[in-house]
Amino acid sequence: MKTVMLTAMLSLAVLDVPASMASAPVSAAQPQAATPAPARVAPAAPKVAPTLRAQDALTKCLVESASPEDRRVLVKWVFAVIAQHPDIASMTQIDAAQRLVIDRAAAGVFEKLLAEQCAAPLRAAVKQSGTDAIGRSFQALGTSAATDMLQNPQVMSSGAGLLKHLDMQRLLIALIAP
Repeated sequence: MKTVMLTAMLSLAVLDVPASMASAPVSAAQPQAATPAPARVAPAAPKVAPTLRAQDALTKCLVESASPEDRRVLVKWVFAVIAQHPDIASMTQIDAAQRLVIDRAAAGVFEKLLAEQCAAPLRAAVKQSGTDAIGRSFQALGTSAATDMLQNPQVMSSGAGLLKHLDMQRLLIALIAP
């Protein structure tokens, strides 16, 4: 339960769920003539389907190619970036030397994944959907890496502190109320 709650909270903060796509319905009308009915042709795929396939291929490549160490480097980089926000900057200290090390390590991971391990899916995705493909795919990788970090027992224990303050009965009522 604790793992599910922590994962859900992080996911709400970082996931961007794409809208589902529906294809046009096929007409059910049949010809009235005695001639045989023409074979039904499947509806054409939406024009964005190839883009989604290329995007999915890039995302899959990044997620599968990133080593556990790559994932740790990316999570550290995201943390260091977020730590600059004025609302939380006072809660952490990352000096210029640490920041330089973190930035260089993350740049190395980005380069390795994009230029070496996932170059072909990168080209296809960018060709079909522009450079936004890179951000969307790295968002999925970041979510996957952060989820891995949430499985750490120390992180789970720390996150459980929030659960001590939740009114679970109130949440249950919200779930079952009409």
